[in-house]
Amino acid sequence: MIFLLFNPSLAENHSFVELVIVMFSGLRFDVFSVIIINTLIIFMHFMSASIFNSNTYQRALKTVFYLCNIPAILFNLIDCIYFSYTRKRTTGDFFTSEMATDLRFNIVSYIADFWYMLIILAVFIVIIEILYRKVKAIKPEKWYIYFTGVLLTLFLSVIGIRGGLQFKPISMQTAARYASQELIPAVLNTPFSIIKTRDQEKLPETIFMEQKKADQLFPVSQKFQHDSLRKMNVVILIMESFSKEYCGFLNKGNGYTPFLDSLSKSGLVFINTYANSKRSIEGIPAIVASMPHLMDESFISSAYNTNYISAIAHLLKPYNYTSYFFHGGHNGTMGFENFSSLAGYQKYYGMNEYDGPKGDYDGNWGIYDEPFFKFMKRKLDTTKEPFTTAFFTLSSHHPYTIPDNLKKRFQKGRNPVYESIEYADYALQQFFHEAQKSSWYKNSLFIITADHTGPALTPEATTSKGAFEIPLIFYAPSDTLLKGIRTDIAQHIDIVPSILDYLHYNKSFSAFGHSLFDNNNRFAINYINNIYQGIDSNYVLLMDGETGSNMGYYDYRKDPLLQHKMDTLNSSAFKLLEQTKAALQQYRLHLKNNDLI
Repeated sequence: MIFLLFNPSLAENHSFVELVIVMFSGLRFDVFSVIIINTLIIFMHFMSASIFNSNTYQRALKTVFYLCNIPAILFNLIDCIYFSYTRKRTTGDFFTSEMATDLRFNIVSYIADFWYMLIILAVFIVIIEILYRKVKAIKPEKWYIYFTGVLLTLFLSVIGIRGGLQFKPISMQTAARYASQELIPAVLNTPFSIIKTRDQEKLPETIFMEQKKADQLFPVSQKFQHDSLRKMNVVILIMESFSKEYCGFLNKGNGYTPFLDSLSKSGLVFINTYANSKRSIEGIPAIVASMPHLMDESFISSAYNTNYISAIAHLLKPYNYTSYFFHGGHNGTMGFENFSSLAGYQKYYGMNEYDGPKGDYDGNWGIYDEPFFKFMKRKLDTTKEPFTTAFFTLSSHHPYTIPDNLKKRFQKGRNPVYESIEYADYALQQFFHEAQKSSWYKNSLFIITADHTGPALTPEATTSKGAFEIPLIFYAPSDTLLKGIRTDIAQHIDIVPSILDYLHYNKSFSAFGHSLFDNNNRFAINYINNIYQGIDSNYVLLMDGETGSNMGYYDYRKDPLLQHKMDTLNSSAFKLLEQTKAALQQYRLHLKNNDLI
């Protein structure tokens, strides 16, 4: 109930009866979590009566009870807030990635902003204490009563962990039986999601179709028919949390990105672009290495994170490209520094390398966007051409901090993200203002996109489709033909192949995306809450990753809020289902075989 109160967009367009069903259905998953979390407590009840009934043992039992349960409740409360950014429950990779490490840099600001969650936690603790005191602990003296109690406890625990008497234990996908796509997180609980995904490092062996057909529907090995490479600089600018709905050019003039809007008029804009993930740690590999996020763990923290990848820096290295990765955050944050090395970037510039004033530190994540943009510009001015660089901003991330001297410059709006988006856009404008004075500017291709979407502010943005809609602009100052609006479906993983195609790259390479300058069979694929989503020019299709079966599809042109599931697949929707299956099969196969080379 608290989860829905903090995420009211989930409840929109759903009746009270539906919400009640969702909450009662969630009890099946809650029982699993309660038993797993309290396994030690359960076994501590199997002691002899003399030990169990002693005051010392009861105090120890109560201490362990709190130590097991309070952290679980806390994770659920954290997700009440965190969900608005990721649109999914926290999963097991939280502990294996650097995301947990990042918390230590921001814990103070989180507590300051979300202090009321501590009050809710305190209320839970008080209620638990009151109820705990009402339970009288008595161990039966007669052995057969004790033995029967143990057997009954174990039997009920096994059933609870399995989620019932069915053949297969419950999984995250089981929640889809009780709720529509957007309400699945309300059915689940965070401990369940963490426990169920903690060991999911190995991808399943599922084969949906003959490999020959998969290669036809979703080719991975690629080669363009060009004569020779044109050695232009490549500058990829990744704007933190820039949703499509924040950009005026993409939102009927209503937005908070005046500079990006003006730049859109001079570049090639893909107005139907989708992120391949909901988190930065997943978005960066998709953008610079055409590596989508189609499993529970991020690629960076998965068992496959040392696989060969077709990153832009690696592919251009034989042509004597210099390559840099810039991110103003603490070095090591989310594994970006290590990943940039894997991706072939020769140098990583983070907060440790920044040579500006200490006052440029935002007190949370790292260096403010504007000074770090200027830092990159200074580095590029002394860099040998051609070069390829990626720059990832951070100021438009919670807690949305901007420099004190600029706080009166931007409108705050009804959500603090507005002000930070305007600041990030301003920082981008200052970078371009300075960069156009440099000799390398006119010989450069700029790609501007977002790592993922930010907090949803409109009903359309809360849908499973809207949760991935982002901007994508290709801009080359010296190319007046690279201009206009494209309505083709685009996604993060298409960026690297598109850059290579534009540069007339003529060597063979492997990538999960495809050039946007070839508009054949365009579609996008996403993964969230254990369901795979395919999007083409008309339909959104949800697919079960285990069986490849259709879980629902929608005509988003007629039904933008995805409220009306269509009954039968027409030929176009069936084609989208086959493409989505082919993409998932290719992804799993090539990651397992490590043959993206």
